[in-house]
Amino acid sequence: MIVTITFILFMSGLLFFGSVSLISRNAKWKKESFFRQLSKEGAANGLIFCSQEILENKVIGFDGIHRKILVLEKNKHSYNSSIISLNEVHHCQLVTPEGAFNPADCKNFSEKIKSGALTLQFQFNNSQKTASINFTNGVRSSQRELALLRAKAEYWCVMFSKMLNTQISVRA
Repeated sequence: MIVTITFILFMSGLLFFGSVSLISRNAKWKKESFFRQLSKEGAANGLIFCSQEILENKVIGFDGIHRKILVLEKNKHSYNSSIISLNEVHHCQLVTPEGAFNPADCKNFSEKIKSGALTLQFQFNNSQKTASINFTNGVRSSQRELALLRAKAEYWCVMFSKMLNTQISVRA
């Protein structure tokens, strides 16, 4: 009787820890396949990434030499990619339901934002065209995860804004 109970407890513990290991391996494989696909897309477009950022269902790859951002998004069983050229962008800002924040506002950004929705928006030189990277919609994120995503969005907003070509106007 004691041997049977011990055996059952041992087997259930083994099953539990085996499933935890399997789940973590699956998550690692999923992340690696995301980065492999980013690498393939980057190579196809002649990009060399100096930095990458993984978000919930997308990966951002940044090529500092060519000043381009590749956004790779997974939709069910396929990948969609888009390229944002910083040479064509004149403004970058963080957009939340509370409003838009310029990179200069990022010092007090974390205090101003209250909800979880967070988007990095790019305005192109052609004023009709915009692009955005959605960091989170805030629906399923915990407070800790939201704080991390806010910090990431703030960092990328400042970095991309510093790389933009600012137009200088000359007055006579």
